[in-house]
Amino acid sequence: MTAHPFLSPEWITAMREIRADFADVEDEPEMQLAANVTVTNPPFGDGAIQGHIDSSGPTLMIEEGHLDNPEFSLEVGYELAHQLFVQRDPAAVMPAIFAGQIKLTGDSSKVLMLAGQMAPPPEDDPRRDQLRQIIARVDEITALAL
Repeated sequence: MTAHPFLSPEWITAMREIRADFADVEDEPEMQLAANVTVTNPPFGDGAIQGHIDSSGPTLMIEEGHLDNPEFSLEVGYELAHQLFVQRDPAAVMPAIFAGQIKLTGDSSKVLMLAGQMAPPPEDDPRRDQLRQIIARVDEITALAL
């Protein structure tokens, strides 16, 4: 499988395929989340990347474009977005907000929920195997280097 730069058009397409592969899983999302994300200074394309995060399926989905009515919006630099979403470092969220590296508008409590979703599932989570499969697939399609 080919790895693509995080948030590149090819990466988004591969993420859609992963989501489609798990579409038949009848599992309620742990939390409802609708957020707009603007990622600045990507190493490809022209200008910022506008996208959104949606939890209406079996996994958090990062998709292109902004939602009309998000619960919150955040703006983050590409390198920090890579650290938060690819390296899955939930402990980096709060320090980044306090340092002004993440610009946040809307329901800030949802950001903490999102950070919790990025952490590996606990041992007693009945969805642990499925979540591990999804994470492994995402890792396969994501180039680690910036």
